[in-house]
Amino acid sequence: MACPLCASDKYRKSAFSCIFQEIEFRYVECLGCGSLYCSPMPEPAMLQEMYGPRYEGAFSDGASDNLEDPKQPDKCIEWLRKHGVGTFLDYGCGTGPLLEAAAKAGWRPVGVELDRDVAHAVEERTGFRVLTAEEADSSERHIADILHLGDVLEHLTEMENQLPRILRLIKPGGLLLAQGPLEGNFNFFLACCGLSRRLRPWHQTEMAPYHVLMATRRGQQFLFRRFGLSELEYSLHEAAWPAPSRLRLGDVARPKQATLFALRRLSVGLSALNSKKWGNRYFYAGRVAA
Repeated sequence: MACPLCASDKYRKSAFSCIFQEIEFRYVECLGCGSLYCSPMPEPAMLQEMYGPRYEGAFSDGASDNLEDPKQPDKCIEWLRKHGVGTFLDYGCGTGPLLEAAAKAGWRPVGVELDRDVAHAVEERTGFRVLTAEEADSSERHIADILHLGDVLEHLTEMENQLPRILRLIKPGGLLLAQGPLEGNFNFFLACCGLSRRLRPWHQTEMAPYHVLMATRRGQQFLFRRFGLSELEYSLHEAAWPAPSRLRLGDVARPKQATLFALRRLSVGLSALNSKKWGNRYFYAGRVAA
Protein backbone atom coordinates (compact mmCIF):
# COMPACT_ATOMS: atom_id res chain seq x y z
CA MET A 1 0.00 0.00 0.00
CA ALA A 2 1.38 3.40 -1.01
CA CYS A 3 1.71 6.22 1.51
CA PRO A 4 -1.60 8.17 1.61
CA LEU A 5 0.34 11.42 2.07
CA CYS A 6 3.23 11.42 -0.42
CA ALA A 7 2.22 8.34 -2.50
CA SER A 8 5.63 6.66 -2.09
CA ASP A 9 5.41 2.86 -2.23
CA LYS A 10 8.57 2.33 -0.18
CA TYR A 11 8.14 1.66 3.52
CA ARG A 12 9.45 -0.32 6.47
CA LYS A 13 7.93 -1.78 9.58
CA SER A 14 7.52 0.55 12.54
CA ALA A 15 7.42 -0.20 16.25
CA PHE A 16 3.84 1.03 16.53
CA SER A 17 0.71 -1.12 16.58
CA CYS A 18 -2.58 -1.28 18.49
CA ILE A 19 -5.12 -3.94 19.39
CA PHE A 20 -8.84 -3.51 18.78
CA GLN A 21 -11.35 -6.32 19.20
CA GLU A 22 -8.46 -8.79 19.38
CA ILE A 23 -7.16 -7.68 15.98
CA GLU A 24 -3.69 -6.15 15.70
CA PHE A 25 -3.37 -3.09 13.47
CA ARG A 26 0.23 -2.43 12.50
CA TYR A 27 1.72 0.82 11.20
CA VAL A 28 4.49 1.14 8.63
CA GLU A 29 6.90 4.05 8.15
CA CYS A 30 7.01 5.70 4.74
CA LEU A 31 10.58 6.00 3.46
CA GLY A 32 9.57 8.99 1.35
CA CYS A 33 8.18 11.39 3.98
CA GLY A 34 8.70 9.55 7.29
CA SER A 35 4.98 9.42 8.13
CA LEU A 36 3.37 6.36 9.70
CA TYR A 37 0.20 4.81 8.33
CA CYS A 38 -1.95 1.81 9.13
CA SER A 39 -1.39 -1.03 6.67
CA PRO A 40 -3.78 -2.49 5.82
CA MET A 41 -6.43 0.09 6.68
CA PRO A 42 -9.47 -0.96 8.77
CA GLU A 43 -12.33 -2.41 6.72
CA PRO A 44 -15.68 -0.52 6.46
CA ALA A 45 -17.38 -2.86 8.95
CA MET A 46 -14.58 -2.24 11.45
CA LEU A 47 -14.85 1.52 10.93
CA GLN A 48 -18.54 1.35 11.86
CA GLU A 49 -17.56 -0.40 15.08
CA MET A 50 -14.83 2.15 15.80
CA TYR A 51 -16.98 5.24 15.23
CA GLY A 52 -20.13 3.99 16.89
CA PRO A 53 -21.24 5.01 20.41
CA ARG A 54 -17.92 3.85 21.87
CA TYR A 55 -16.03 6.58 19.96
CA GLU A 56 -17.47 9.42 22.05
CA GLY A 57 -16.82 7.49 25.24
CA ALA A 58 -13.24 6.71 24.27
CA PHE A 59 -12.35 10.37 24.75
CA SER A 60 -14.97 11.67 27.15
CA ASP A 61 -14.68 9.02 29.86
CA GLY A 62 -11.15 10.06 30.68
CA ALA A 63 -11.74 13.74 30.09
CA SER A 64 -10.02 16.08 32.49
CA ASP A 65 -9.89 19.83 32.88
CA ASN A 66 -6.14 19.31 33.18
CA LEU A 67 -5.88 18.37 29.48
CA GLU A 68 -5.82 21.31 27.07
CA ASP A 69 -7.80 21.39 23.84
CA PRO A 70 -5.06 21.31 21.17
CA LYS A 71 -7.17 22.91 18.43
CA GLN A 72 -6.75 26.54 17.33
CA PRO A 73 -10.20 27.93 16.46
CA ASP A 74 -8.94 31.52 16.74
CA LYS A 75 -6.61 30.97 13.77
CA CYS A 76 -9.62 30.08 11.60
CA ILE A 77 -11.55 33.14 12.71
CA GLU A 78 -8.53 35.35 11.92
CA TRP A 79 -8.56 34.05 8.33
CA LEU A 80 -12.32 34.58 8.05
CA ARG A 81 -12.01 38.17 9.19
CA LYS A 82 -9.27 38.80 6.62
CA HIS A 83 -11.45 37.58 3.76
CA GLY A 84 -14.69 39.52 4.09
CA VAL A 85 -17.81 37.38 4.20
CA GLY A 86 -19.10 34.29 2.43
CA THR A 87 -19.95 30.66 3.13
CA PHE A 88 -17.82 28.85 5.69
CA LEU A 89 -18.00 25.05 5.74
CA ASP A 90 -16.66 23.16 8.75
CA TYR A 91 -16.14 19.56 7.62
CA GLY A 92 -16.28 17.48 10.78
CA CYS A 93 -18.00 20.19 12.79
CA GLY A 94 -18.66 18.12 15.94
CA THR A 95 -21.06 19.96 18.20
CA GLY A 96 -20.70 23.16 16.17
CA PRO A 97 -18.61 25.66 18.20
CA LEU A 98 -16.71 26.88 15.14
CA LEU A 99 -19.96 27.33 13.22
CA GLU A 100 -21.18 29.67 15.95
CA ALA A 101 -17.90 31.60 15.98
CA ALA A 102 -18.00 31.96 12.17
CA ALA A 103 -21.54 33.32 12.33
CA LYS A 104 -20.45 35.94 14.85
CA ALA A 105 -17.71 36.96 12.39
CA GLY A 106 -20.38 37.58 9.74
CA TRP A 107 -20.04 34.36 7.72
CA ARG A 108 -22.76 31.92 6.62
CA PRO A 109 -21.84 28.68 8.39
CA VAL A 110 -22.52 25.17 7.07
CA GLY A 111 -21.46 22.03 8.90
CA VAL A 112 -20.72 18.47 7.81
CA GLU A 113 -20.83 15.55 10.22
CA LEU A 114 -20.40 11.84 9.56
CA ASP A 115 -23.14 10.71 11.93
CA ARG A 116 -26.70 11.54 10.82
CA ASP A 117 -28.03 11.83 14.38
CA VAL A 118 -25.21 14.19 15.37
CA ALA A 119 -25.77 16.30 12.25
CA HIS A 120 -29.49 16.61 12.99
CA ALA A 121 -28.90 17.46 16.67
CA VAL A 122 -26.38 20.21 15.83
CA GLU A 123 -28.68 21.65 13.18
CA GLU A 124 -31.57 21.70 15.66
CA ARG A 125 -29.50 23.32 18.39
CA THR A 126 -27.69 25.95 16.33
CA GLY A 127 -30.16 26.65 13.53
CA PHE A 128 -27.35 26.30 10.97
CA ARG A 129 -27.42 23.91 8.03
CA VAL A 130 -25.56 20.68 8.87
CA LEU A 131 -25.11 18.00 6.21
CA THR A 132 -24.08 14.40 6.56
CA ALA A 133 -20.92 13.37 4.70
CA GLU A 134 -23.12 11.42 2.29
CA GLU A 135 -25.23 14.50 1.53
CA ALA A 136 -22.10 16.60 1.02
CA ASP A 137 -20.65 13.99 -1.36
CA SER A 138 -23.81 13.99 -3.45
CA SER A 139 -23.81 17.78 -3.84
CA GLU A 140 -23.34 18.78 -7.47
CA ARG A 141 -22.18 22.30 -6.73
CA HIS A 142 -19.40 24.08 -4.90
CA ILE A 143 -20.53 25.24 -1.46
CA ALA A 144 -17.72 26.93 0.45
CA ASP A 145 -15.67 30.06 0.01
CA ILE A 146 -13.58 28.71 2.91
CA LEU A 147 -13.62 25.09 4.07
CA HIS A 148 -12.12 23.96 7.37
CA LEU A 149 -10.76 20.49 8.17
CA GLY A 150 -10.06 20.29 11.88
CA ASP A 151 -8.52 16.99 13.03
CA VAL A 152 -10.04 15.13 10.07
CA LEU A 153 -7.27 14.06 7.69
CA GLU A 154 -5.70 11.61 10.14
CA HIS A 155 -8.95 9.59 10.05
CA LEU A 156 -9.22 9.18 6.27
CA THR A 157 -8.71 5.59 5.14
CA GLU A 158 -9.16 6.24 1.38
CA MET A 159 -7.29 9.49 0.82
CA GLU A 160 -7.25 9.27 -2.99
CA ASN A 161 -11.06 9.16 -3.07
CA GLN A 162 -12.07 11.06 0.06
CA LEU A 163 -9.92 14.21 -0.13
CA PRO A 164 -10.89 15.13 -3.72
CA ARG A 165 -14.58 14.82 -2.79
CA ILE A 166 -14.00 17.20 0.12
CA LEU A 167 -11.99 19.71 -1.93
CA ARG A 168 -14.72 19.67 -4.61
CA LEU A 169 -16.95 21.48 -2.10
CA ILE A 170 -14.70 24.58 -2.28
CA LYS A 171 -15.50 27.24 -4.85
CA PRO A 172 -12.80 27.96 -7.49
CA GLY A 173 -10.19 30.21 -5.92
CA GLY A 174 -11.50 29.46 -2.43
CA LEU A 175 -9.48 28.52 0.63
CA LEU A 176 -8.82 25.37 2.60
CA LEU A 177 -7.95 25.80 6.27
CA ALA A 178 -6.69 22.61 7.92
CA GLN A 179 -5.25 21.74 11.29
CA GLY A 180 -4.49 18.59 13.20
CA PRO A 181 -1.89 16.42 14.88
CA LEU A 182 1.54 15.56 13.50
CA GLU A 183 2.09 12.35 15.41
CA GLY A 184 5.00 11.28 13.23
CA ASN A 185 6.82 14.63 13.32
CA PHE A 186 9.92 15.08 15.44
CA ASN A 187 9.71 16.53 18.92
CA PHE A 188 11.54 15.55 22.08
CA PHE A 189 8.42 14.15 23.78
CA LEU A 190 7.65 11.88 20.82
CA ALA A 191 11.27 10.72 20.67
CA CYS A 192 11.06 9.67 24.33
CA CYS A 193 7.77 7.83 23.69
CA GLY A 194 9.34 6.02 20.73
CA LEU A 195 12.34 4.99 22.83
CA SER A 196 10.02 3.67 25.55
CA ARG A 197 8.10 1.65 22.96
CA ARG A 198 11.28 0.10 21.56
CA LEU A 199 12.51 -0.78 25.05
CA ARG A 200 9.18 -2.54 25.78
CA PRO A 201 8.39 -4.48 22.59
CA TRP A 202 6.02 -6.72 24.53
CA HIS A 203 3.75 -3.84 25.52
CA GLN A 204 0.48 -3.69 23.57
CA THR A 205 -1.70 -0.61 23.14
CA GLU A 206 -5.37 -1.50 23.57
CA MET A 207 -7.33 0.98 21.46
CA ALA A 208 -8.89 1.37 18.02
CA PRO A 209 -6.74 2.81 15.21
CA TYR A 210 -8.68 6.06 15.12
CA HIS A 211 -5.71 7.92 13.65
CA VAL A 212 -4.78 5.77 10.66
CA LEU A 213 -2.24 8.42 9.63
CA MET A 214 0.56 9.75 11.83
CA ALA A 215 1.93 12.50 9.66
CA THR A 216 5.21 14.36 9.53
CA ARG A 217 5.48 18.00 8.49
CA ARG A 218 7.00 16.96 5.16
CA GLY A 219 4.28 14.39 4.46
CA GLN A 220 1.46 16.78 5.34
CA GLN A 221 2.78 19.58 3.12
CA PHE A 222 3.40 17.12 0.28
CA LEU A 223 -0.22 15.95 0.51
CA PHE A 224 -1.61 19.45 0.02
CA ARG A 225 0.71 20.13 -2.94
CA ARG A 226 -0.15 16.76 -4.48
CA PHE A 227 -3.83 17.69 -4.58
CA GLY A 228 -3.19 21.02 -6.30
CA LEU A 229 -3.35 23.49 -3.40
CA SER A 230 -1.18 26.60 -3.25
CA GLU A 231 0.21 27.12 0.24
CA LEU A 232 -0.46 30.45 1.93
CA GLU A 233 0.49 29.50 5.50
CA TYR A 234 1.97 26.46 7.20
CA SER A 235 2.86 26.79 10.86
CA LEU A 236 3.78 24.35 13.62
CA HIS A 237 3.43 24.41 17.37
CA GLU A 238 3.57 21.88 20.17
CA ALA A 239 0.52 21.28 22.33
CA ALA A 240 0.71 19.64 25.75
CA TRP A 241 -1.95 17.06 24.90
CA PRO A 242 -1.97 14.16 25.79
CA ALA A 243 0.28 15.13 28.71
CA PRO A 244 -1.30 17.17 31.54
CA SER A 245 -1.22 20.91 30.95
CA ARG A 246 -0.58 21.69 34.62
CA LEU A 247 1.18 19.91 37.47
CA ARG A 248 -1.06 19.74 40.51
CA LEU A 249 -0.03 19.07 44.08
CA GLY A 250 -1.49 15.56 43.98
CA ASP A 251 0.43 14.76 40.78
CA VAL A 252 3.74 14.92 42.64
CA ALA A 253 2.88 11.56 44.15
CA ARG A 254 2.02 10.16 40.70
CA PRO A 255 5.35 9.57 38.94
CA LYS A 256 3.86 8.94 35.50
CA GLN A 257 1.89 12.20 35.46
CA ALA A 258 4.82 14.20 36.80
CA THR A 259 7.17 12.65 34.23
CA LEU A 260 4.80 13.29 31.33
CA PHE A 261 4.38 16.91 32.41
CA ALA A 262 8.15 17.48 32.76
CA LEU A 263 8.98 15.84 29.42
CA ARG A 264 6.34 17.84 27.59
CA ARG A 265 7.43 21.16 29.14
CA LEU A 266 11.00 20.46 28.03
CA SER A 267 9.81 19.35 24.62
CA VAL A 268 7.71 22.50 24.10
CA GLY A 269 10.72 24.64 24.92
CA LEU A 270 13.00 22.76 22.52
CA SER A 271 10.44 22.86 19.71
CA ALA A 272 10.15 26.62 20.09
CA LEU A 273 13.85 26.83 19.15
CA ASN A 274 13.17 25.08 15.82
CA SER A 275 9.55 26.01 15.20
CA LYS A 276 9.73 25.55 11.42
CA LYS A 277 10.38 21.81 11.74
CA TRP A 278 9.56 20.55 15.25
CA GLY A 279 6.15 20.30 16.89
CA ASN A 280 3.09 18.07 17.12
CA ARG A 281 0.36 20.25 15.57
CA TYR A 282 0.06 22.09 12.26
CA PHE A 283 -2.11 24.86 10.85
CA TYR A 284 -2.43 25.18 7.08
CA ALA A 285 -4.05 27.64 4.72
CA GLY A 286 -4.08 27.00 0.98
CA ARG A 287 -5.91 28.14 -2.13
CA VAL A 288 -7.59 25.89 -4.68
CA ALA A 289 -7.16 26.68 -8.34
CA ALA A 290 -9.46 29.36 -9.75
